[in-house]
Amino acid sequence: MIMAGHEILKFVCYPISKAPDAAGNHLINWVAERHMPPTYQWRREDYNRTAKLDEFLPWFESWQFGWLDVPGLIKNCPHAYEYPLVDRDPVSQWTFGRVTLMGDAAHPMYPIGSNGASQAILDARAITREILAHGPTHAALVAYEAERRPATTSLVLLNRKNGPEQVMQLVEERAPGGYDVVTDVLSQQELEDIAANYKRVAGFQVEALNAKPAIVSADARRMGT
Repeated sequence: MIMAGHEILKFVCYPISKAPDAAGNHLINWVAERHMPPTYQWRREDYNRTAKLDEFLPWFESWQFGWLDVPGLIKNCPHAYEYPLVDRDPVSQWTFGRVTLMGDAAHPMYPIGSNGASQAILDARAITREILAHGPTHAALVAYEAERRPATTSLVLLNRKNGPEQVMQLVEERAPGGYDVVTDVLSQQELEDIAANYKRVAGFQVEALNAKPAIVSADARRMGT
């Protein structure tokens, strides 16, 4: 997987096939991301709209890395779609009587740090634990929300500030003309601190996570089956 650019202009590319085809080619996915100014009259959000190359290709025409031809990749791709990056301000309440929110309905966030699906899984685990403990009741939903809403609120706001990809923006700001070694621009400690803070907010710190008890214990899982 490669990520190049910064907050305003970014290219991401990674393989999605397990093995190459007969010609030795891999199926890949790419994202050409362009940040539009607040005054831009953009179209309504739509996740199935064919992209218009003239709206983003010119910004990537010079992105030739030797080992990756970004404009060539874009021009020769048979399918390109427009996906708006959308989040929403965190809300003050998820639970209303016997109804609650979870996943993207509760905490839509920018797809930075690859965390949308992960947080939905954590939601599901937490609500399962509370229903096993309290039954299918309002109390179970309130307990689930009390844990998950503050945690996801922090993550939504951190993703809005670039999350772990803030390292790319800092490098762009400090060395807009380029650099030879990234640690000449951003210290190793800064790199590690940004990554560690994101893992902490997202609940992905390995040592802390391994030290915690299971969200749903083995005994509770057996009771629920």
